[in-house]
This record gives sequence, structure tokens and C-alpha cells, in this order.
Amino acid sequence: MNWEAVGAIGETIGALAVVISLLYVARQLKIQNKESKIASQHDVTVAFRDAVSVVKDRDVADLIVRGRDGVEQLTDSERVQLLGLHQMLFRVYEEAHYQFQEGRLEQSMWEGMAAQFRDYVAAKEIQNSWSLRKHTYRREFVEFVDSIEPGQYRIK
Repeated sequence: MNWEAVGAIGETIGALAVVISLLYVARQLKIQNKESKIASQHDVTVAFRDAVSVVKDRDVADLIVRGRDGVEQLTDSERVQLLGLHQMLFRVYEEAHYQFQEGRLEQSMWEGMAAQFRDYVAAKEIQNSWSLRKHTYRREFVEFVDSIEPGQYRIK
């Protein structure tokens, strides 16, 4: 028996096993990345749904409507409450923006959320809240929000 031939066959089989293992790992990583992206999109959707669901409360809805007419007519505690509601939505949109930038939120989902966000920040009371608290958000998100021009929205 030729030991050199046996050795060469063994090395070939070993190399083939390594290639097969690498292909398997690559496939598993691709599946894991897809699942991670789906989970991120789900988390953003749940966060948005939870944030928006607070308006089911009649008192909260009334506060939002009264705030739309100007925060001057609200009590100090109502102003704080309204600012908190606005910040809650800003945080959800900031997370969505971050997930989109990281490639974990699909373009089509981001476009819908961004269009809705454009409508949201067009309101005077939202702009007021943004100007009071924008220093607490990520620089990239602040640049995104500040780049929105009413009627001339574009996704960056």
C-alpha cells in the first residue's frame, strides 16, 4: 500500500470537510442575520404600536388635542405630560432610524415610518417639543429630523 497516496487522500478528505463546514457556517450566519433583521423590525413595530396606543385613553387624547391649539393654555403638569408623550414617539422613531441605518430595517418599512414621521413633526407643538429636547438624541437622528423640510421630504 502506498502511504503517500493514503496521506494525499486523507488530506483531500480533510480539506473537503473544512470546505463543507465553512459552507454550513456561512448558511447558518445568513439565516441568523435574516432572523435578527425580522426580530428588529418586529421590535420597532411593537414599540410604535405601544407608543401610539396611549391615545386610547380619553384624557390623553384630550390633552393632545388641546396641546395642538397651543401649549400656552395647558397647565405646567399637562405640558410635562405632553412633552413626555412626544419624547416617547421620538424615541421610537430614533430607534427605527438607527435600525434602518444599521441595515436591520427594510427600506419599504422605513419609508412608511419616515413618511408618517414627516407628518408628525410638521405640527407646531411637536416642533416645540423637539426644540426643547433634541439635544438628548443621537447626532445622526438630530441631523435626520432637522433635514426634514415640510412638503419636500426625502429619505437619506
